[in-house]
Amino acid sequence: QVNSLNLSDEFHVYSIIWDSNSIKWYRDDILYHQIDITPAGLSEFHQPFFLIFNVAVGGNWPGSPNSNTQFPQKMIVDYVRVFQ
Repeated sequence: QVNSLNLSDEFHVYSIIWDSNSIKWYRDDILYHQIDITPAGLSEFHQPFFLIFNVAVGGNWPGSPNSNTQFPQKMIVDYVRVFQ
């Protein structure tokens, strides 16, 4: 169960397999989510893209920070590979 783990307990490998028909998201080689990008309404996924890494705070999920929120937070990225 991907959502039941504390992701901060260890390092993980996140992958995206993006081809002309679909986008598939993986964590540690386990398929997490996929989307069919062939419908005309999703044509933006056939255009050039760039990656943004973000440590967001607040919002609708999981909610705004409170007294239990630990600061500072950090994101450690070992490497990014892009294959075409």
